Amino acid sequence: MNPQLQLWMPAIVALFGSLMVVVFTAWLNTRVLGAVHSEIHALRAEMKQGFAELRMEFHTEISGLSHRVERLEEQRGLVRP
Repeated sequence: MNPQLQLWMPAIVALFGSLMVVVFTAWLNTRVLGAVHSEIHALRAEMKQGFAELRMEFHTEISGLSHRVERLEEQRGLVRP
């Protein structure tokens, strides 16, 4: 083997080794970010569903209270302006 090539061989091997680590890390990060994105999407959908159910429950309760107030007003002979 050429003596000058022997001199550069450790640097070249270290460079390719570092490149392999960087490429593997980038690939791994991409996979993790994809999984996190999917989980965030699922949690966001679950949160929207929960808010929709909560709005429906509030609407039902407020509607029920409104009917109760109307019946009390009728019983007491009160008139709404």
